[in-house]
Amino acid sequence: MSKANLKLRVAFEFEVAAPDALLVHDPAALCKKLNDILGPLVLQGMPKVTIAQLAKINASVIAHHCHLDAKNLSVPIINRGSMIAAAPHLTDEEFDDLARQITGKTPEDPAELQRLLRRRALAFINEYRLVPCQIQGQLKSGGTFTDITVNATLNLTNGSVMVDEPHRQNHLRQGVGTVTLVAADEAVRITGNCEGHTLSGPLINVAIADIAKSRDALIHLWQTQK
Repeated sequence: MSKANLKLRVAFEFEVAAPDALLVHDPAALCKKLNDILGPLVLQGMPKVTIAQLAKINASVIAHHCHLDAKNLSVPIINRGSMIAAAPHLTDEEFDDLARQITGKTPEDPAELQRLLRRRALAFINEYRLVPCQIQGQLKSGGTFTDITVNATLNLTNGSVMVDEPHRQNHLRQGVGTVTLVAADEAVRITGNCEGHTLSGPLINVAIADIAKSRDALIHLWQTQK
């Protein structure tokens, strides 16, 4: 058998007006359904025609692979505020993708819906999405506290904050609401907590609910810095 020395890829993308009955399937089931509908006529027809045409120039097909993908473009109605509150680290496009994933599976109880959205959002996108910020707090020095501002990074995915290397030995005042996070040219101000200190620096976090309140500005900052 000859060894392949050329890879040929021919792709078509179809935009289809499909019946609602087809759109109730999840992505995996939708692909399987379309695979069955297209069948050998389409999925094997292309290789047969390609083999015949390439034979005209004495080229032979050593192997071929068919990849079928389908994306449901109809977006289920899920309140945008609920999406932001549960997953402020997602982009608008990712909100749509998440909504499609859970179509037909959303509970009526608002609290259950929030838990579902948060769980599925983290399963969908759980990477660190970091934005630069500053932390305004108080530095403990002897028995007194002095105001201090340090550069840091906020993780939009879980609300954790990491201060920059030069400031990791600073011992900030601990407690709930003892620090303020400032970002996006001071358009974002979030009250946070300092829960202690480790070798990596102060343990600072802000609530996901507070990130959600400034989500648009923070996501814009994350997208523009990439």
